[in-house]
Amino acid sequence: MIAAATLTRRNVFNQSWPIMLANGAAPIVGLVDTLMVGRFVGTQALAGIGLGAVIYGIAYWGFGFLRMSTAGLAAQSDGAGAEAEVQAHILRAIPIGLVIGLLVFALQIPLLTGAFKIFTASAEIEGSARDYIMARLWGLPATLGTIALMGWFVGISRAGLALWLQIVLNIVNIILSPIFVIVLGGGLVGVGLASAAAEWAGFAAGLFLMIREVRRRGGWRPGAFTKKVLLARDALSKLGVANGNIFIRTMALTVGFNFFGNAAATEGETFLAGYHVLMQMITMAALVLDGFAHTAEAVTGAAYGAKDKPRFKRAVRLTSEFSVGFALLIGVLIYFGGPYLIQLLTTDPAVRESAMTYLPYCALAPIMGFAAYQMDGIFIGTTRTAAMRNAGIVAVILYIAAHYVVYPIFGAAGIWIAFLFYYVMRAVTLGFAYPAITRHMEATA
Repeated sequence: MIAAATLTRRNVFNQSWPIMLANGAAPIVGLVDTLMVGRFVGTQALAGIGLGAVIYGIAYWGFGFLRMSTAGLAAQSDGAGAEAEVQAHILRAIPIGLVIGLLVFALQIPLLTGAFKIFTASAEIEGSARDYIMARLWGLPATLGTIALMGWFVGISRAGLALWLQIVLNIVNIILSPIFVIVLGGGLVGVGLASAAAEWAGFAAGLFLMIREVRRRGGWRPGAFTKKVLLARDALSKLGVANGNIFIRTMALTVGFNFFGNAAATEGETFLAGYHVLMQMITMAALVLDGFAHTAEAVTGAAYGAKDKPRFKRAVRLTSEFSVGFALLIGVLIYFGGPYLIQLLTTDPAVRESAMTYLPYCALAPIMGFAAYQMDGIFIGTTRTAAMRNAGIVAVILYIAAHYVVYPIFGAAGIWIAFLFYYVMRAVTLGFAYPAITRHMEATA
């Protein structure tokens, strides 16, 4: 726990950079899978793994509430000095992740049947995607347990442990993928099984790091294992409500980003390809800004749990200062460095021209979006999940409405203008609920 007197800019940055690296390491599993398939399996399999990754990602991101709720609740208990509760949060979250993963694994046949009715493809590509997903699902329980562990590490301000977990996971995947694909000739199934095995290795590493951290903090508290604490009705109710609200909010975000992608697709292949190139830059920007948002979860949550309003305001200010500064820096880097990255990522002249045309909008994304990331972090840290749910729904409705207003006027540029408006609305809708956080702290102090 970072005490009020020691909460400095150095603390904030030291907590944030491991999260940035951990976030950056997370997509490497998919990158290694793509590399193995693209070079050693074939084009049809590559298309299959692309579709499979999209469908598998629904499970990964859809159950992201395990990270968010665990981070917020652990941060608050840490701030309140309730060590038994800090431990109880992860002892509740891990089993929930494992059970959800096992349920999805058990129901994979009907779930995949439904998914392929939504994400249609040729029979060959669908078969390849099915092989890949069914192999990867062997690791889903570990994946969801790992997500809970990462949230707990962030919540107790030990983001470096989340980075080590990701390092172990990726090293194992990098070692196993060539063995399963090249040596054993496992194809798509081999790629999926290698990733699943890596997820279990990462989960095991996370458990080891968790146990070591508990010992560092003074050992297990007897109360953490009691039925009275673990199955406390209030705690379970709060966890269930928080997870439900965050899940709905995540689905609203998914609708928003899918709408953006579908809108890009309506402009044709060239525009869509250029959009995909620019989205790589936005994704990299999000990985950096998420680092400060995750730190905000920990430090604002701890202050909220301690009912320390001055400390809470300082936590908000320091994390937001970094977020603003890095958003401006990233925006400038995208604007001036983007042309070189576009040249690197595509050789098609038409795609390059399309990406260059809309590069200024891409450069504005971190500048107009940093507040949305920061507000997310603050609201997760304080577990104001009902407000997040409501704001997420309202923001996506306003975004879709704005798209249909500006698109007829500005054409393809309107697609990007509406998307930037969506970022702003995500922050504004949460901004209306922000004063209630400080009022609640004053009322309960």
